[in-house]
Amino acid sequence: MDVFNGFLDARDDRAQHTDSELLVWLNHGVAPEVRLLKFDAWVSRELAKRVDWTWAGAAKAKRIEQCRVCLEGMVLDLWRRGWMLDGKRLARRIEELLDTVAKYQRTGNVRDFWAYFQAAVNRYVGLNAEEIREEAMRAGAHVGQVLAALGVNRPASGPSLPELVAQRADEVAKAKEVSLRQRMARARARQAACRADADQPRLF
Repeated sequence: MDVFNGFLDARDDRAQHTDSELLVWLNHGVAPEVRLLKFDAWVSRELAKRVDWTWAGAAKAKRIEQCRVCLEGMVLDLWRRGWMLDGKRLARRIEELLDTVAKYQRTGNVRDFWAYFQAAVNRYVGLNAEEIREEAMRAGAHVGQVLAALGVNRPASGPSLPELVAQRADEVAKAKEVSLRQRMARARARQAACRADADQPRLF
C-alpha cells in the first residue's frame, strides 16, 4: 500500500511541477518569448482539461491547436481596446470563457463545435465589455493613446501578455505579406517566360 501511495505522490509532484512550469507566463520577470511559449502551452492544457473533445476523435490535438489560435483573438480584442489584463486576471477570463463553452456543450445543443467556439470567443469581450473595462481600470491595466501622448514610460516589468500576443500577430502578418516590389518582380518573370515561350519555334 505504501508503494502505491508513493506512486500517487510522485505523480502529483510531477503534475504540480508541470503546472508551475506552464504558469511561468504569469511572471513579468521572464523573457517575452518564454512567456509566450508557456502561455500557449497553458492555454492548450486548459482547453484539453475544460472542454469535451470526444467529438474530435483522432483529430483532438489539431482541434485544440485551432482553438488555441482562435483564443488569441480574444486577447487581441482586449489589446485593441487598451485593456492590458495580465497574469491571473487574464487567466480567469480565459478560464471563464472555456467553462462557459463546456457548460453549453453539456446541454447537448452544440451541433457544430468550431462554429460555436468561434462565435463564443468573438463575442466574449463585447458581451463583458463594461465589466472588463472596470476591472482593467481598477487594476491599472488600462493603457490608452493618452498615456503614450503624455510620454508615460512602459513599466520596468515589461509588456503585458496582450501586448506580446499583438506583437507576435503583427510579425506573423508581416511575414506573410508579399510586397509590391516582390509582386512586380514575379509579374516580370511571368511576362519574360511568356515571351520566351512565344519566341520558341513551333514544331509540327
